[in-house]
Amino acid sequence: SLVVTQKGEFEAMRRVLNTNVDGGVKVMYALTAIKGVGRRYANIVLKKADIDFSKRAGELSHDELERIVEIIQNPLQYKIPQWFLNRQKDRTSGKYWQLVSNAVDNSLREDLDRMKKVRVHRGLRHDWNLRVRGQHTKTTGRGGRTVGVTKKNEIGEYTRVEDAEEEVCELYSVYYSSNGSSRLDLVDPSKTELTVELTGGTKTLTLTIAQNPNINNELGQTGAVLWNSSIITSEYLARRSTHGWDFSTINAIELGSGCGLVSIAMHQLGARRVVATDQARMMKLLTRNTDCNRVVQLNRNRKPPTVLLATEYVWGRAPEDPRVLAEPVDMVVISDCVYHESVAPLLVRSLVDVCKSRSDVPVVVLVGQELRSDIVHAAFVAELLEHFDVYRVPVMPSVDTNYVLYAMWLRGSHSPEHTH
Repeated sequence: SLVVTQKGEFEAMRRVLNTNVDGGVKVMYALTAIKGVGRRYANIVLKKADIDFSKRAGELSHDELERIVEIIQNPLQYKIPQWFLNRQKDRTSGKYWQLVSNAVDNSLREDLDRMKKVRVHRGLRHDWNLRVRGQHTKTTGRGGRTVGVTKKNEIGEYTRVEDAEEEVCELYSVYYSSNGSSRLDLVDPSKTELTVELTGGTKTLTLTIAQNPNINNELGQTGAVLWNSSIITSEYLARRSTHGWDFSTINAIELGSGCGLVSIAMHQLGARRVVATDQARMMKLLTRNTDCNRVVQLNRNRKPPTVLLATEYVWGRAPEDPRVLAEPVDMVVISDCVYHESVAPLLVRSLVDVCKSRSDVPVVVLVGQELRSDIVHAAFVAELLEHFDVYRVPVMPSVDTNYVLYAMWLRGSHSPEHTH
């Protein structure tokens, strides 16, 4: 990799460590063209090689170049201190090195791959091409005269989601930069009964929700206690009831109801028929909550009675209870049900089955989810995009950093008017 020259001959370009070095520049500054060699390191190398600093790189002899390369590659043999080197206590070998030329890129790539594999914060941000600590993380990085973004594929306030990785990158870049103490999490898992007040509608709804912390301690059980994300979903529905949504015409199904708060809220908002579903293990608790919060109807105006029922529905299978699809479904609601990527295909399969049960009008699906694992969320969104046109709905600035709400319908069907 070295260019051999005759004594007294000047070379305009020298090849050192796979790098073109300008022969017309003084040797200390010329060596900085080599990746991994800075001015201070070049200075100490030249001192150890006993080379005149006033020489230009094109004037160096073959022996001088060989000596420089030898010291650059083996600094510890020439008593250059360990703290001066750019690779200290290597994670694999535990040794100290000076990485130069291609070795710098190779080592960086290996370090990034390791950080991405173990999912550390720095690795995630590198993977998403986001700024890392020390790089002004509180800015978008956008410059120029136009700072805002012109969003395409919007329906009113809804923003089209077209790629799972881009969606996760956008959501979690804000999530990881937000205060961790603002996580939604559980309401109060220590109590067996909670009083919940839902605001945002024409009136405040006061509901009594029973919990079973003992079930929640079992492996794979998360729905036996109330989560704040369910309250956010319910209050969003309450606000929509005052902005054009007529619940009296809606036949809704909730998948993964847990304690049943969202189903109960829709029932209290006047939904014509609501079916709350979950696993068999949850039926006793879910039935208790639906019975305690069912609206007492005197039927003085001879209106058809509203229905609220709880039944079992195992994701990925056809519903065993014929009441689930006994009437045409208008809306499917899911609140914070995906905690592992293995669940996503089963849930989406059930969503598709319910939506295909009606062909005359599109079935609207509302999915609310607290942001936890980016891997799980990416898998879930990717599954949804296989079958649905997905739009992200803004909820409230105070929760949009930790919670996301999607509105969707089967791909190929027309967008439902009552979601606008």
